[in-house]
Amino acid sequence: MRSFLNPFQRKRATETDEAPSTTRAKRPTKASAKAATESDEPIAKKAKANGAIAPPVQDPAMYSEQRFQTFFQTYADPDDPKVIGTDGIQRLFEEADLSLETAPPFLLAWTCKAAEFGAFRSEEWQKLKELQIDTPQKLKAAMVDLENALYSNIPISDEGDGSSARGSSKPKKAPSTSASGANYNKEPLRKAVANPQKGFKDFYIFCFNLMKKAESRVMEMELASATWSVVLQPKYPIIERLLAFIAEHPSYKAVNKDLWSMTLEFCLALEETSIAEWNEEESWPSLLDEFVAWEKKRIQTDSQGDVTMS
Repeated sequence: MRSFLNPFQRKRATETDEAPSTTRAKRPTKASAKAATESDEPIAKKAKANGAIAPPVQDPAMYSEQRFQTFFQTYADPDDPKVIGTDGIQRLFEEADLSLETAPPFLLAWTCKAAEFGAFRSEEWQKLKELQIDTPQKLKAAMVDLENALYSNIPISDEGDGSSARGSSKPKKAPSTSASGANYNKEPLRKAVANPQKGFKDFYIFCFNLMKKAESRVMEMELASATWSVVLQPKYPIIERLLAFIAEHPSYKAVNKDLWSMTLEFCLALEETSIAEWNEEESWPSLLDEFVAWEKKRIQTDSQGDVTMS
């Protein structure tokens, strides 16, 4: 099976190749990020020292407008403070204990309706205000809830803080949200995934527009394959076989929106039947038809080998 550079790694590699050799501004440290997102106490102390009426110190579990603004600024690019770029996203995901190699980067982009993968503009980040997400811990809870709902059909409940899921780099038992400071407004996400199958389809189609070049109608095959491996394969294991087929047939160069959409429909159809029983009379994109023929041949060869060995 071919090993793909995951989409986020590809994005960073591209930026590294294109970046000019200039000295960049010093980025906030993890300690400063933690202080900015964990408590409003430093703000209160500074106000009191200046003789002003200090705002009340808020529990990190409670939403704070000040903390929300600081949350974005902490990870924004020093050269463009209105954007969180790949460096900021990497730091944010490290501090949120989320993996960049699974679905959460795409889920966050979908939640914010981001126009570009690997970047969040300040106006896009405002979508998190409705969710009352102002700390990495709350972001993690929301992304894990969303991932569980779309990939495992687990309803978004009021229990747990998202400490254990596919997107978490360190699975562990989830305490209650009130104890962990990971409370957020779950209603918008509940509405988005009220119908998990429709929600996943909306998310999946969004990923095509997110990943292709803005001026293009297609996504180059290597990027499409890397995206499929992260977004679709965890839900539909047949994608691993499809990617093996594509790797053996380099003549396939790109994926258009029709093929992208039909690949999900193909996965859904296979929930009702199997490759061995596939109806070859139905109309599907040629790549999928040829994959079915290739996979049927492999299954037949494997079964003949089993008979010979027995």
